[in-house]
Amino acid sequence: MGRLGARRSRSMFGRQEELDQCIGEANWGRLWWKNLSRQHNCMWSCFSRSCCQQVIKFPRNDSADECSDLCLKFCRPVKMFQSLWDSAKMIGKRNPYYVEYEAGFDANGKLAGIITNVYANCGQTATESPVSAVTLWGDNGQCLFFRIYNFIKEFTYCCVTILGYNCPNWKVSMTNCKTNLPANTWTRAPGSTESIFFIEYIMEHIAQTLGKPSIDVKRANFYKNGDRTITGQPLKDFTLAELTDSFLTSASYRQRLQDAATFNLNNRWRKRGISVTPMKYGSTWNGNNFNCFISIFHSGGTVAVSHGGVEMGQGINTKVAQVVAYELGIPLDLVSIKPNFSLTNANANSTGGSVTSELVSLAAINCCSQLKARIDPIKNTMPNASWSDIIEACFVKTIDLSARSWIAPKTTGDDAPVNYNTYGVTCTEVELDVLTGEHQITRMDVIHDCGESMSPLVDVGQIEGAIVMGLGYYTSEELVYEKTTGALVTYSTWKYKPPTTKDIPIDFRVQILQNSSNPSGVLRSKCELTG
Repeated sequence: MGRLGARRSRSMFGRQEELDQCIGEANWGRLWWKNLSRQHNCMWSCFSRSCCQQVIKFPRNDSADECSDLCLKFCRPVKMFQSLWDSAKMIGKRNPYYVEYEAGFDANGKLAGIITNVYANCGQTATESPVSAVTLWGDNGQCLFFRIYNFIKEFTYCCVTILGYNCPNWKVSMTNCKTNLPANTWTRAPGSTESIFFIEYIMEHIAQTLGKPSIDVKRANFYKNGDRTITGQPLKDFTLAELTDSFLTSASYRQRLQDAATFNLNNRWRKRGISVTPMKYGSTWNGNNFNCFISIFHSGGTVAVSHGGVEMGQGINTKVAQVVAYELGIPLDLVSIKPNFSLTNANANSTGGSVTSELVSLAAINCCSQLKARIDPIKNTMPNASWSDIIEACFVKTIDLSARSWIAPKTTGDDAPVNYNTYGVTCTEVELDVLTGEHQITRMDVIHDCGESMSPLVDVGQIEGAIVMGLGYYTSEELVYEKTTGALVTYSTWKYKPPTTKDIPIDFRVQILQNSSNPSGVLRSKCELTG
């Protein structure tokens, strides 16, 4: 790792001897230093992170701090090289939560009230300084944006608004805990992932207490159309109950529940369990702004698109390209997505919240509308001409073939803050060795309401990826810290185990709800819970 070395440079400030001394104290060896001496004209000093810590005499948890200390010490710019292991050690992870709860319910499992004490392990600080808005969740489906830096509220509102359960009374006490860990940060589905686990745990606890199947308890607590969420917004598109009922039939849940009970009676050391988890997610457009820039080139009619989202594997570029091709009525291979940069895509919001793909697509639709308004008068005079010929004719007539759109939606009244809700249900069957803890997901059924999906293959892939990421989080990816120092012990795959091909369900069935639509969405689609 550390042998990237300290590059020798000629000092204008008389500090070269001190730098030589520090390098020697860091036990780097004069041979290595001598081999790099020919680069003496460089005015930068370059260090590995371990060298930085030895030179400044004490370890830091922040690269910027270490570089600034060295800049001050040697009066010159400092560049630091950091290994992947060092990054894993010093960068914060998900916020761990500890929750104490009391739940009141009737004989049918219908919730009367929940009292919770929530404690968040924030690490050395409770702020996420680059972010000015935190996504707040709650009853399994609501989503708000507030200018607040408190991680604990992110979790708490998830508990009472992200799930589809209607609890009339909540009392939530929240505590941020400062510990000796690096400052924890957002990771995919921050707060909502943990809050879903929390409310589902309560539902399972109630079901065990009453001796009822957990899905019956969950079903008894579903919202109904006309109910108001914790934010006061009335629900008018709640279809989770109907979706769950049809899904239980298609997944043969009742029969498989009996089969699992029979299997457990006949096997002493291996047991099977089956569980159903419903979900409601509120898509919030308020507080988000994105843009898109499209240019059509007169030679050949190819189309270049640059948008304000970030492609991180969620398929946003594919969706935008498909939308542009659909709107302009041209083959997909004529559309190319170009890298975004601040000149053409200035001031775009961060990619996340499961809204970026659709809002960027909405911006692309607006761009296409502008372009078609300019192109159509020429196109109408050339009914049998090809796309490339039409574009060339537009160019000859000096038609502007570029367009830009800025999207900053704001919903008000009963439509605020959630623009629409999307729903999903998962049925998971697991086999467990009670002696070793070895387990295997024998079958998983998933259905998700994507409305009229803009790109079904992308949406299915994202659903599958999110499930596998969740499996790793809940089953194998354990973070272990040294108790006295807070140092991360599981910083490499030798001890930290993400899921692999052998960990995914043996029988994995993912489907998108058919014959669904969403008049409030982009091209009648719904988000698939990714960026």
